[in-house]
Amino acid sequence: MENQFTQQTTMQEVETYYPFARSLLHSKFHVGGCASCGYEANETIEQVSQKHKKDGAAMLDALNQGWLDMQKAEITVEEFAEMKSRKAKLLIIDVREDWEFELANIPNSYLLTEANFEETVETAKKVECVIVVCHHGMRSMNATLYLRENGVTNARSLQGGIDLYSSKMDSTIPRY
Repeated sequence: MENQFTQQTTMQEVETYYPFARSLLHSKFHVGGCASCGYEANETIEQVSQKHKKDGAAMLDALNQGWLDMQKAEITVEEFAEMKSRKAKLLIIDVREDWEFELANIPNSYLLTEANFEETVETAKKVECVIVVCHHGMRSMNATLYLRENGVTNARSLQGGIDLYSSKMDSTIPRY
């Protein structure tokens, strides 16, 4: 989507381009998270804000900012490969399950756990870029946005995840 959202954008369109919209709206406006504050896919941003008596302009601004933040928080597999080839100082964090990591992982990456979270945040501040990886890019985006909100502003989610990286850049990494 080249243009940002407008008051006439449907919630289905919003969630298609910005999968974290419902979470953002619920946390900031108490909209979309439960039966009493829900919305229909075909409702526009304007209709949802009126139905729930919320500031439509503020909702629209928050959705557009969230979408822009998500765009800035991604890195393509080609950009990542270029950074690796020039030996940029990277921290590669994998947010998948243990069994997924054991099946396939990017060399020099490590699995993020509750036990190593604090250490990871400290290490992240000392590198050029933190690359967050999952299978297809959704869990890593969620983790990246969380890290960025908590001071790790150099965190980027690998677009398409390890699956796309394996298929386009490094076929030695098994696909599953």
